Amino acid sequence: MDGPYRTLVSLAKRIIVPISASTTPEQMAEMQEDPWPQAGQHALSWVYFCIVLLFFTFLIRLYHIWGDKLRTGLNRKMAVESGHTGMNEQELQTVKQSYRTSQASMHLMKQSSLSTIKPLNKAVAFARWIFYRPIPVLKIWKIEIGFPSLAVTVLVLASLVFVTLYCFVPQPLFYSSISYGSPPLAIRAGMISVAMVPWIVALGTKANLISMVTGIGHERLNVLHRWLGYLCLFLGLVHTIPFYITPVWNDGALSIFQMYLPTNMYIYGTGLAALVPLVFLCLHSLPLLRAWMYELFVFVHTPVAVIFLAMLFWHCQNFLTSWSYLWTTLAIWVLSYLMRPFYLNWTSPLRLSFMIGEDSAVTLLPENAVKVTIPTQMRWRPGQYVYLRMPGIAAFENHPFTIASLCSDDFPSDYGPDFRDMALIFRPFRGFTRKVMRKAIEKGPYKIYRAFLDGPYGGMQREMAAFNDVIFFAGGSGITAIASQILNLIKKMRDGKAVTRSVHVIWALKRPEMLEWFKDELRICREYAPPNTFHCQFFLTGTDLNRPAEDQLGDVTTGMRDSVWIQQEAAGDPQREKELRRENEDAITALPSAHLTSTAGHSRHHPSMNPPTGSPPSVLNTFDFGFASSPGMATNTLTRFAFLPKQLQVGWQTQYGRPNIAEMLREFSKGFGRRACVFVCGPPSMRVEVANNVAKLQQLVMTDSSKDEIFLHAENYSI
Repeated sequence: MDGPYRTLVSLAKRIIVPISASTTPEQMAEMQEDPWPQAGQHALSWVYFCIVLLFFTFLIRLYHIWGDKLRTGLNRKMAVESGHTGMNEQELQTVKQSYRTSQASMHLMKQSSLSTIKPLNKAVAFARWIFYRPIPVLKIWKIEIGFPSLAVTVLVLASLVFVTLYCFVPQPLFYSSISYGSPPLAIRAGMISVAMVPWIVALGTKANLISMVTGIGHERLNVLHRWLGYLCLFLGLVHTIPFYITPVWNDGALSIFQMYLPTNMYIYGTGLAALVPLVFLCLHSLPLLRAWMYELFVFVHTPVAVIFLAMLFWHCQNFLTSWSYLWTTLAIWVLSYLMRPFYLNWTSPLRLSFMIGEDSAVTLLPENAVKVTIPTQMRWRPGQYVYLRMPGIAAFENHPFTIASLCSDDFPSDYGPDFRDMALIFRPFRGFTRKVMRKAIEKGPYKIYRAFLDGPYGGMQREMAAFNDVIFFAGGSGITAIASQILNLIKKMRDGKAVTRSVHVIWALKRPEMLEWFKDELRICREYAPPNTFHCQFFLTGTDLNRPAEDQLGDVTTGMRDSVWIQQEAAGDPQREKELRRENEDAITALPSAHLTSTAGHSRHHPSMNPPTGSPPSVLNTFDFGFASSPGMATNTLTRFAFLPKQLQVGWQTQYGRPNIAEMLREFSKGFGRRACVFVCGPPSMRVEVANNVAKLQQLVMTDSSKDEIFLHAENYSI
């Protein structure tokens, strides 16, 4: 270690020290009067830089909130004046006609134009045209290096340039002798790094004050939290190294420094005490290490951060009002923890879950999926997520899951009118999720577990009902983040609370058995959406177009035949397992016929996909969205939406292969209204493709006066 260290110090001396060699006597005299020139002002400049960015983001959010509420409010007013709020069968035809009445459309368009500013819309579209594009993954041999979003990358680089210029441009960087005082470069870097600490803590807490101002969920701000931590480490090293280039034990400076820092220990001991925990926090936050030891990361991150803050208090000694930033950090931290009880389901004495948590049930679904159902008095918005802890399965593990159910009075729980059934659906991989599945297999379907919830957090901050067209892309279990959004949007459309006139859902899934995860929700969407407004396309990707049809028909039913719950029920009895498989296959009825002909490039035709003559009907051709796993389930679900009339739906297709996202978005964009929303949740490849194509579509907003906005919301697969 001694060799690399000496090399680093020697290199730094060659680069930095000569810059200060031209210091004039007048400058030297001024430095002796102010040994730390303008360091406090540089730290304040960083604070102002952050506040300006925060204020700008807040203004953009206010503009969007105001516009969304105004558009939906005007639409609601028109619905009330037309008497279309409590619709029945007799009014349905009138509603269909009013959707297409040009006079009503022009009236709404004219009033809603008050909520839009054309130059601002074009500026926002131009920014999205740039920043919606993700940065490609860098591959070095077998190593893949991922990057944050382009917007985060630009923001981090701008911060890096900002602090680097503030540290290295003002002269001098060093005094000709350490006896004149601490190196100005080190003091500037140290003060700016201390000024960063409040922002790092504010961006990293769950009950996030910045989220309340900007509307950006803490899970997204956490990316900035990590990168600001890395930037703080960079400035910490810039602060540390100059003291070893010009050490205080040279030129008789040690006695002078001990007058200000009386200590019997190593003169730089307090600085190293603060630097070591900062290095640890940054290293174990690297994605590779964090994923490898996530439980350890969660357990030690906060305690080490507390140690880091305490060491900063010790090291800074309130020089240049540095403690002001540290007390601010402590205040933000304490306030965040005081807010946390409002997000926990077991801390309110007004709830039955006070101090004991909620009851929960675990159900095994086809394709090895797991569903955790929690009747709770907690309320949530579509697309939000919670942290789940189940002491009966893993006492101290706390993991985030997207809420797949809708919190609405139309979906009461059997526990009582104040309860709603929160559904969390996920596929087990390792760790906690695998423990949940194994425990469910071991204990059976009637075991009740205690569940402690932390949340809800996140969610889409824009009002989806304020967009004329909405497109959902889901990949596999990504449908969990979309199901509640769809139900909520359709309900608002039928209540006259939504501007939306067209909804498209594209779900790419490996096997049709995954449809059973949300069969009730899909049935509701199919039967109760306003006529000709809801279109759904399923893309079955678990088939090989180059294989014979007989093998493919076997593929699409493999997931169900190998379901874990069938093996559990059979308990090792081969005959019983055979009977259960036969009963399960016989219970499946009507799936929309797969469209094998090419449609706008979305599907591919292959002769082998036609089933052989005389063969039994494929599972792909025999699925009905009206079936339920129990007679009561279907009745309860339909009763909840009994006020909505049934209508024959069109536009439901099941196709083979992967969706051609670029072609589909181009086709959809031809019918876009003034505002469109694209919502995607799926694997990284799907999110990247959707983001790139939505970025290209921003040109419509910049060139077409009839388009005001094309908005993209992307959800991470793991949340």
